Amino acid sequence: MNDFDPQDDIDGFIAVIGMAGRFPGAANIGEFWANLAAGVESITRETPQVSAGGAPDGGDLTHVPSRGRLDGAEWFDADYFGYSAKEAFLIDPQHRVFLECSAAALEDAGQDPHRFPGAIGVYGGSTETRYAQALSAQREQLAGVTEDDILLGTSPDFLVSRTAERLGLRGPAIAVQSACATALVAIHTAGRGLLAGDCDMALAGGVAVHVPPKTITWTGPDGTLAPDGTCRAFDAKAEGTVASNGVGVVVLKRLSDALADGDHIRAVLRGSAVTNDGSARIGFTAPSVEGQAAAVREAQLTADTDARTITYVEAHGTATPLGDPIEIAALTQAFRDTTDDRAFCSIGSVKTNIGHADAAAGAAGFIKTVLALEHRQIPPSLHFTEANPQIDFESSPFRVATELRDWAPAGATRRAGVSSFAVGGVNAHLVLEEAPERPVRESERRAHLLVHSARTPSALRTLLSRFAAHLGGQASPSRADAAWTLQTGRREHAYRAFTVAGDGPSRDPVLAVEPPRERPVVFLFPGRTGPAEAWRLYTTEPAFKQAFDAALDGADRELGTSVREVARGLAWPGDPVVRDVYVFAFEYALAALWQRWGVRPAAVFGAGVGSLVAAVVAGVFPLADALRLITEPARSPAGDEELRELVRSVGTRAHRIPVVLGDGTWSGTDTAIAADRWASELRDQAHPDAALSTMLADPERILLQVGAGSALVTLARQQPAHTPAHLLLAALADLDESGDALATLYQALGRLWLSGTAVSWSGVHDGERRAKVALPTYPYERLPYLVRHPAEEAQAAAGAGTRGTTSADDLPADEESATGNAPAALSRPEADDRPADDTPLGLVLRLFGEALGLADIEPDESFFELGGDSLVAVKLLARIRETYPVEIKMRSLFASATAADLAGLIEQKLADPGHDTEGEPA
Repeated sequence: MNDFDPQDDIDGFIAVIGMAGRFPGAANIGEFWANLAAGVESITRETPQVSAGGAPDGGDLTHVPSRGRLDGAEWFDADYFGYSAKEAFLIDPQHRVFLECSAAALEDAGQDPHRFPGAIGVYGGSTETRYAQALSAQREQLAGVTEDDILLGTSPDFLVSRTAERLGLRGPAIAVQSACATALVAIHTAGRGLLAGDCDMALAGGVAVHVPPKTITWTGPDGTLAPDGTCRAFDAKAEGTVASNGVGVVVLKRLSDALADGDHIRAVLRGSAVTNDGSARIGFTAPSVEGQAAAVREAQLTADTDARTITYVEAHGTATPLGDPIEIAALTQAFRDTTDDRAFCSIGSVKTNIGHADAAAGAAGFIKTVLALEHRQIPPSLHFTEANPQIDFESSPFRVATELRDWAPAGATRRAGVSSFAVGGVNAHLVLEEAPERPVRESERRAHLLVHSARTPSALRTLLSRFAAHLGGQASPSRADAAWTLQTGRREHAYRAFTVAGDGPSRDPVLAVEPPRERPVVFLFPGRTGPAEAWRLYTTEPAFKQAFDAALDGADRELGTSVREVARGLAWPGDPVVRDVYVFAFEYALAALWQRWGVRPAAVFGAGVGSLVAAVVAGVFPLADALRLITEPARSPAGDEELRELVRSVGTRAHRIPVVLGDGTWSGTDTAIAADRWASELRDQAHPDAALSTMLADPERILLQVGAGSALVTLARQQPAHTPAHLLLAALADLDESGDALATLYQALGRLWLSGTAVSWSGVHDGERRAKVALPTYPYERLPYLVRHPAEEAQAAAGAGTRGTTSADDLPADEESATGNAPAALSRPEADDRPADDTPLGLVLRLFGEALGLADIEPDESFFELGGDSLVAVKLLARIRETYPVEIKMRSLFASATAADLAGLIEQKLADPGHDTEGEPA
């Protein structure tokens, strides 16, 4: 990383604060970097094919159909984004992949769009697929689906607007279509939009996903595809590229804002440019040295960067005999404007690893370069042994990176260029720089509250497991920064859990037992002496310190000193005045801390000195007058009349928070309780049973004991009005002399958050400036949604032997189920008389639905016509065996494919286990 010179004008710089991507062989950017660093090629090659007489000399021509495949691209977590199964089927898989990737990029950046105060834009583009044709060809099976539905679900025009709508983004949503330069042009456009003030944060990227995989048509040796399926960028044997799939999205912010907000800056985009070759070329598809050189040089000028400081270029690098020499010539021409040095700049192409990802190609190169800057390493560009004879590397600034090596900068800062060029003459080039050094800010707090949430219990369990593994890894982030990122940079879902990380051993996560909702919180002040360990709150929590000091402002110096010695555990509170003033200041400071954390009391109640704390919090007495009511009667014992006169002299005010009095009276706001009544309340303390019964009358109320011990909460649990629906919390009940008061309070705060209480996370981190860090993102729970074209179905059936069978290579590595085809109908009538799950028919219907991702299935619908295949059937039959002691062979499922027939077969086997209904020995 680098430090920016104070003289630098960073107003024109853009910070890369988040990334997400899926590429061949890599389900996320972590796997992507691991493959790049290890020099892994992720190309799938099929059986070589021979074209008779296709060679120029009339001989046979052999080529290897190859592609970079994106496994499981048809799998989608529709529920996470609020889509029904019918809606999911109608959306082009590449749109769905882009949507998931966009949400993951925001999480990687630690940004919750629902809480982000500014406008978030989204800029991106996609490729052309045949999914609209598949939907149109299956219209008869898609009940109620119109051509408009198909257009809205598949047109590139709606890629980014759909993303904005589902993620709640209010900035510009601009579709970018620039062929294979799309993603880099989108990033350039997003950066310009940020600098122009169109938005305050932006998503940018591209996607190219063909499901099923696009049929590659070999166009002969003069085409752009490598005959052997190998992309040898810049090499003498280079004969073309390899078609590929992928998706990449980055999150951008103005650098000044990112620095101010403590964002996790992965890299800095210093400058960018987009040009076109115009007419100065031999044809529409031919590249131009001058046009490409202009884009590179303009980007460097915008970045205010000398070319000599750029020590890596991620090239377009398609490995075509014509394209590679033109690209190196253009780069050399641009670099020579400022330097004559040779061989100082490494060059590479991600296409040698994953192929040419079309509209996502620029995103792949951009993300690769950002990761290289972060790791301070340059990964190898594959398949390079001897330079293309048309490339003059010896007199150029460039050398091909052929092995993983540490990245030595030219000067203090690592800088890189990224290029993307498209058919039609679009040229895009960006200049990246490593992120600035971020000062390490250690936290004075020994405990940290880590919160997690998900849409389902299973997703929550997966998320907790991933997070535990991440914190246990070598690159474990600061616990305080991790807590801040989780608290402020994640959507808050219904299923929740929290852990408190401290100095001691990690505790198991605490999980919510019911859906979160806003519930009123009643503060209970017990009027008890707090443990000395709680004094640490004075040193770490500004709100506690300010309130504690304010409570003692009216005390004389001797009393204040004595109270602080008691608070520190340096003296025993033998003097009742010292004890009472300490209890008063301690509980008042705790109440201030809870309110700073965003927990506002819906009512207050106190016992002993705690009743006076409750009165102050509610607004009945100011602090100074409350201190008089403690110290004056105690120093010259007064009778009822004297106390009443003192209260009258102090005066009572209309309270702003309801107060529960000792006899159970609920005193609402905007009225003043008579001085005589308060004198009685302070002098004659009633047993709290009546007050607790009043508070427990509403099962939605949460009772929070703000003070030491658990006496009031324990007593509340013994009341007849107490029910399991009540949430009763004694915030410091478990604190002993060796414990951490903050960790104990966080346990209570975590339980409040689980219940739905809105927390001010900035208040929780009061006094410290925290930073965002990269953490594991949401574990999508995907199901397959794919409508095949009839011709593709026939081809799949002919190749697999069963309708809809998918090869194992098509399955996502992290999924437990297999994919299926389009259902016979996507909309079904509601069924009011569904069979119970404890019957064979009910079980089969439920298992059909789970396996196929359909909400409602009729008993007479065929498993295979609904989209099932042999791989799904294996798991289906295994699930049936878990419930019933029956063995059903695969061929019987073909004969009994409807839910009703299969249930009947199960019942028959249960009734007569010895009878062979399948033609085989039982």
